[in-house]
Amino acid sequence: MKRIKEITPLGMKIKIALLEQNMTARELASRISRSEATVCEVISGKNKSPVTRQLILDELQISEKA
Repeated sequence: MKRIKEITPLGMKIKIALLEQNMTARELASRISRSEATVCEVISGKNKSPVTRQLILDELQISEKA
């Protein structure tokens, strides 16, 4: 049985923004000079680095606030 990854509320916003902008996590990672794994860790909540989070938010032009 495949393990389902949990997604944080911020992670959901990031996933939605990626879909809306027709962008993959790999493309986002390349744009912010981080690994795809790091982007996925932010989406799942395992990586809470404020710098990386802000880079993602800025690149996707989204806000962490509701």
